[in-house]
Amino acid sequence: MDAEQLRYILGAKIKQLRSERDLSLSDLAAKSNMSVSYLSEIEKGKKYPTPDKIIQLASAIGVGYDELVSAQVSDSLDPLKMILNSPFIKEFPFELFGIKPHELVNLVTNNPQEAGAFIRTLLEIGQSYDMSVEQFLFAALRSYQKLHYNYFEDLEDAADDFMREHRWSTKPPLSSEALYSVLTKEYGYTVDEIPLEQFPELKKFRSICTPHKPKKLFLNGNLLPSQKAFLLAREIGFEYLKLKEQPITSTWLEVESFDEVLNNFKASYFAGALFIHRNTLKKDLEKFFEQKTWHPEAFLN
Repeated sequence: MDAEQLRYILGAKIKQLRSERDLSLSDLAAKSNMSVSYLSEIEKGKKYPTPDKIIQLASAIGVGYDELVSAQVSDSLDPLKMILNSPFIKEFPFELFGIKPHELVNLVTNNPQEAGAFIRTLLEIGQSYDMSVEQFLFAALRSYQKLHYNYFEDLEDAADDFMREHRWSTKPPLSSEALYSVLTKEYGYTVDEIPLEQFPELKKFRSICTPHKPKKLFLNGNLLPSQKAFLLAREIGFEYLKLKEQPITSTWLEVESFDEVLNNFKASYFAGALFIHRNTLKKDLEKFFEQKTWHPEAFLN
């Protein structure tokens, strides 16, 4: 069990024991000779007190030191154990949906039955649909995109800033040569093709990027020029947005974390915003919908 888990367990136990004894934070602060703000941080799982502080807390609450620091919890805190032990729950990016980790702990300590039902429902959904952790994380990303109507102004702004800094036109097409130049000269990349004749098993990958600097980006030679250009732009996105965690391959082998999934989406969105500038798209759509009659060929212009 890691330090973060121990912080949450201790915080939940203290809050539960305090509530059982009808002690307010102020009451416990007075009895333990600690500040209310410090106790609040402990209960939220943000801080882990020193041994002498734990002794003071145990004495103030009326329990033994060992009971307080033990990783064992009461039956009513079983949902907390589920949160800490389930890979689905541990990896799920609750923060993206406005739920902070300590709020989950508060839910468990304040409403253990409701919390247990909520967490079991999430786990049962995963089991019922035979979902892996990776599928669960991609489902979380889709929900996040839907929550924002798949429009992210900060990424659009970043693409605008990048194009302005490089004095690129917002009118298509975007030059592959310009993308290649930025990636190799500004970010020190080496760009080459995947040696498919030597390693035919790599043909399923669109690109492979080495994780350490100086980075090497290998592109699948069978891709269309437009596909290669997009991969160059996406790699620029990782660098310009300073996204550290990223997949090594363009076809997922294994998902390491939700940050990796989210960063891949951000870099891809950034690349798309370079190719399809929002202002240009808006003008084209306005022009299209101003037509009095239907002209399907307008989509091709």
